[in-house]
Amino acid sequence: MTDHDRSHLPVAARVVAVTDLTPRMRRVTFAGPEVEAYLSGRSVPNVKLYFPRPDGELDLPERAGHRYTWQPGQRERVRTYTVRRVHPDGSAIDVDLVRHGDAGVASAWVERVRVGDRLGLLGGGGLVPGLCDWLLLVADETGLPAAAAILEALPGTTRGVALLEVADAAEEQVLAGPAGVQVRWLHRDGAQPGTTTLLQDAMAEVDLPGEGGARVWVSAESQVVRFARGHLRDLGFDRRRQLVIGYWHRGLSEVGYAVESDHDRVDGELEVEAAAARP
Repeated sequence: MTDHDRSHLPVAARVVAVTDLTPRMRRVTFAGPEVEAYLSGRSVPNVKLYFPRPDGELDLPERAGHRYTWQPGQRERVRTYTVRRVHPDGSAIDVDLVRHGDAGVASAWVERVRVGDRLGLLGGGGLVPGLCDWLLLVADETGLPAAAAILEALPGTTRGVALLEVADAAEEQVLAGPAGVQVRWLHRDGAQPGTTTLLQDAMAEVDLPGEGGARVWVSAESQVVRFARGHLRDLGFDRRRQLVIGYWHRGLSEVGYAVESDHDRVDGELEVEAAAARP
């Protein structure tokens, strides 16, 4: 078995730190030799977290070749998250998770997580915008960790706008990024997630540059990404220079959303960046 194959095996990663960034955003740090093996020197913008059974047992799925063998009830306990940060020595990763009660499998785990707990890490992947002169980032809480990671990685000369929807002012974070990228926080102030048009309205007001160096990245609730697709299409914005993916759909689980519309994905997006983003 090669190191590349071994890095894609499911591993039980240990929680070494739990930090509340805001009242509703919790950072969980995973570390140890299992995480090092999982990373194995490759880039993983996204990671699939595998949660324990209700009784607490972590029954990792088996993997044969490039496929997992799922037992009844296992696949429903997989959720996709952004790797907020890979620690410089490659031995740990930070994952930021939204706290919104304990009704679901992931939500309940996030509310109760403690140092020493273990969680499964399955295959990772994903694309990021890459180098560009001008960038529009659009995200709600679910896409915020990815937007923050993208901002940190941008060259200092990058210009653009980041539209970030959160519950209220207490959910704002201090984000690193180029001075030329304006960060605009949009507050729901009591409205439920997925029920406002804050991001759609703000996106419609942004004057997108006409030059070819501009990119657009959108990750939020389904209605936001569907608006973004139509809006960018109406503007004639090159589909190869945009990445618009729904992170969630109000009223659907992640599995249900994947079955219903594959997270509102379409083919051909960000083809300019795809080759460079692959490990």
